[in-house]
Amino acid sequence: MAAAILWLMGLCGATSAADGLFGHGPYACPSGFSERKGELEARAGYLWGTNQIRFRDGDNSNLPAGQKEVSLESPIFGIVGETFRSRDFALRAQGWINLPQSRRSDWLLEPTARLWETEARYLAADVSLIYHLGLGGMPYSAGLAAGYRYNDFDYESLPGRAPAGNYEDHIHVHIPYVGVFYGNGNFAGTVVRLDVLISPLTMSRIDSEQHLQGVTTQVTGQSLTGLWFESFFAWYWPMSQNARFGAFVNYNFLELSGGATVRRTGASTRFSMDSTTHLVTAGLTAAYSF
Repeated sequence: MAAAILWLMGLCGATSAADGLFGHGPYACPSGFSERKGELEARAGYLWGTNQIRFRDGDNSNLPAGQKEVSLESPIFGIVGETFRSRDFALRAQGWINLPQSRRSDWLLEPTARLWETEARYLAADVSLIYHLGLGGMPYSAGLAAGYRYNDFDYESLPGRAPAGNYEDHIHVHIPYVGVFYGNGNFAGTVVRLDVLISPLTMSRIDSEQHLQGVTTQVTGQSLTGLWFESFFAWYWPMSQNARFGAFVNYNFLELSGGATVRRTGASTRFSMDSTTHLVTAGLTAAYSF
């Protein structure tokens, strides 16, 4: 969060004294920085994670409760753009997408579990408004953020063994959130940054369809509440006045709590639905300020 502001902290630290943030005061920069309006950052890493979906407390014994667990382990790439709207406010947008890999998943909505080979695609898009709080006289930065995150999970599955069939899942999650960030621009000549974001509103929809042995199973579900939490830590090394290179680690937790309807060959039942996702990403990042 607030990557451009923290880059500013790293290059400028506490280099002069006057009375402002951009080109002045304890975070002063070389002449001309006040004309820079934004930053572009590219990230590449590896994603480790699982998504577990549970159906419980159904009202039709012919359709037993079940559970599905999917691995999202894969390479992932992200891009972040930020622009300063005023002296204290910045607007930031980012996007992430993975390269799906075929991984084993487990699905139980019948007397016995079945093994599937699943390609899990993960997409995230985010926009936020950042308010910067200068801590005068120190090479630190802190701030507040409010934003919106969209997550998309698409799973394409084939049975790991006979009989033939297929399974498709589409999960869309909308998350309004708030958060804080902290950065140190003079940490042994480098820049470190920590973001913490959180939301109790996880508005989601799930649509799934399974075809197996001539039988079709359909699942539709929604949630309005749950919990979303994300922490991001990065360590940057300035390469020039405009460029920096670094490493990052990101942890993302998503919990959905709602209900789902399962339909199969004329029968249907209503379940309570819970979903828990843990995602850890580690990788490298490069940024350029302009």
